[in-house]
Amino acid sequence: MLAALVLVTGCGKDAAEASAASGLIKIKFQTDWYVQPEHGGYYQALAKGFYAAEGLDVEILSGGPNAQVMAGVATGRADLGMTNGDDVIVAVARGVPIKMVGAEMQRDPQGILFHTEHPLTSLRDLEGKTLMAGAGSTWLEVLRQKQGVKFNLLPLAGDLARFMNNTEFVQQCFVTNEPFFARQRGAKVGALLITSDTYEPYRVMFASNEFIAKHPELVAKFVRASIKGWVDYLTGDATPGNKLLVAKRSELTSEFMAYSIKSMNDYKLVLGDPAKGEEAGQLKAARLEKQIKLLQEVGVLDKPVALKDVVSFEFAPH
Repeated sequence: MLAALVLVTGCGKDAAEASAASGLIKIKFQTDWYVQPEHGGYYQALAKGFYAAEGLDVEILSGGPNAQVMAGVATGRADLGMTNGDDVIVAVARGVPIKMVGAEMQRDPQGILFHTEHPLTSLRDLEGKTLMAGAGSTWLEVLRQKQGVKFNLLPLAGDLARFMNNTEFVQQCFVTNEPFFARQRGAKVGALLITSDTYEPYRVMFASNEFIAKHPELVAKFVRASIKGWVDYLTGDATPGNKLLVAKRSELTSEFMAYSIKSMNDYKLVLGDPAKGEEAGQLKAARLEKQIKLLQEVGVLDKPVALKDVVSFEFAPH
């Protein structure tokens, strides 16, 4: 898909157009999954008028299993998107002309779900275990090659059935999501982030090189309003954003959204860890350089890439 994407990049229509009715500039933002609280900061910015205050009319496009976020952004179907920072680096190494423009989360919310009867205290505790996880995930190669942990791998299924039937079972999860539903079904569970001192990817906002070159002021406005939305969503009254989330996906409950918000704060996912000098939206050069080097060492990059190839630092704290 990425190879084909390189050939069609630039064919998409420039979506940055002024709305005749409002005078605002239309921006399309592509999310990576179905509407969920992990997107709440964007919906908060929309609900509270933070985008409008910047002169933007933002349309948030829902994702899903076949969202192809990077393809949509690189070909102009969307102006900006969100994904794992690793994915951007890997795509750039394959010739896809996109760059990170800000961090959505300071650390990836992916983790390992376990039963408290058989707790995990670190990723090294996966030694000798059978793990259900997404085959080909970069963090698995880091765990094997850099930390020397040996484990058996099962393809990730989209439910908790096997986990609920075996207290020794462990599987990949989002710490903001699956633990809530496992506890609802009566399991006593914990979750361990895949993030470590070795492996610490961001989740990022990104845009195509062409859109950044043509509309740097729009990128800056979008990133600025989005960061404001995230801070407000996680530290203030999340009701405005949650109302928009439920309007798009009625099965979202207030209990689940409260759990997700608490998890994002407890794990310092979005706002970061002040003890490490982190803040919302921040992208640090040294950390990204370390990430590029790590991805090169574990063999997931098609060719070497430089920091300037994967990120534009002028739009977010760094």
